[in-house]
Amino acid sequence: MNTHVIDSELFKDHYGTATLRRIFSDEALLEKWIQVEVALAQAEAELGLIPVEVYEEIKRKGKAQSFDMAHIREQMIKTSHPLVPFIRQYEKLCEQGAGEYIHYGATTQDILDTALILQLKDGYRHISTGVSNIVQALKDLTVKYRETPMAGRTHGQHALPITLGFKLATWLSEMHRNQKRLQDLQDRVFIGQLAGAAGTLASIHESGLMVQKRMMELLDLQVPDINWHTSRDHFAELASVYAMIAGTLGKIANEIINLQRTEIAELEEGFELGKVGSSTMPHKRNPMVCEYLVGLSRLIRNNVPLAFEAMVQEHERDMGLWLVEWELLPEISVHLGAMLDQSETILKNLIVNERKMRENLDLTKGLILSERLMFFLSPHVGKQTAHELVYHASMKAFENQSTLLDEICREPFIMEKVSREQLEACMDPTTYIGLSLEFVDRVLNRLQEDETCPILP
Repeated sequence: MNTHVIDSELFKDHYGTATLRRIFSDEALLEKWIQVEVALAQAEAELGLIPVEVYEEIKRKGKAQSFDMAHIREQMIKTSHPLVPFIRQYEKLCEQGAGEYIHYGATTQDILDTALILQLKDGYRHISTGVSNIVQALKDLTVKYRETPMAGRTHGQHALPITLGFKLATWLSEMHRNQKRLQDLQDRVFIGQLAGAAGTLASIHESGLMVQKRMMELLDLQVPDINWHTSRDHFAELASVYAMIAGTLGKIANEIINLQRTEIAELEEGFELGKVGSSTMPHKRNPMVCEYLVGLSRLIRNNVPLAFEAMVQEHERDMGLWLVEWELLPEISVHLGAMLDQSETILKNLIVNERKMRENLDLTKGLILSERLMFFLSPHVGKQTAHELVYHASMKAFENQSTLLDEICREPFIMEKVSREQLEACMDPTTYIGLSLEFVDRVLNRLQEDETCPILP
């Protein structure tokens, strides 16, 4: 019986992906434990701490399918220890006493921390690819709709005309920054752990640093400057960056939801026959997937404080907070994988209603151009006077459901300065998009400059 949505047979594909679930599965964790123990044995064999034939036997018997997961679980409860049952079973699998050398010089947390890092690194690769896919999808949309005019909104109200490409470019720029944050954290986060009981490697001190270095080379992890048994800032950093990505994706999804409102109808998350919006209202075309994304974004972002809670640890070991990390880090990774996968689908199938965007520009009967009108009149009457005149004309247009053009033309003082024809030319919303195109191009050019930004192989 599954009790968590990530593993629910009904809901698991809303909350995660098969790839991320596999990366953080029990089977994958067991494989990482084995991988770490084998790397430790190999490093020690190469440096003469244990016999080479012992390492070869440890490696030969390090097959996940040979382990009894149910027995390990039962013994974890009996021993109250998270790793000893695994070590004992591994020892029994090895022949000719080779099992005596398993875990030689290490402590439990060395294996558990390093295995978790390896899982997180596998998840990171998938997440980095997902972020790159989102960046590309946003880039394609930004280029396509670079010049498409639409109403810009502030405080939920029409503000000034922009282009859809301008809106998309703000999302693209933010996601590209997230992509660079992901790249930047690699050397700080993916650090292995081999420190021994109190972090000093006392048990193998003569060869300890060499063993540590070689072990990390084999695992393709960074070598720690010092043990990090109670230093968990890199986990907090990873969680924070994942939460920022989730925040960006959640914002994009929420914006699509708002722009899909019946009264606005400028964007739609994508639709094909068979998608159902309501069990009782057959007409509904709801932004359901975007709503999933908003929910997942909240789950991820609200989990991050736990990563900071786990930074406050005692002395040289504090097992009580391992449990927080074991739950927190896989969960946010799996949820973020789902967000990236679903977001890519939304962006690639995004429906853009350009006709409705154009209609909405005229919805306020010219009020969206009050700023332009004010600055057009400023050389003739002064900026503050122009503001007052346009303000009163705007309020009248709003109350009378008339056009701003008609109301401003009723001001004799204005008509003494300019003609109606001049005012009419001023009131075309598609020609007042400011530097929208220039800003779009700036984002696209910056992206082009950074396209060599690598991700983990």
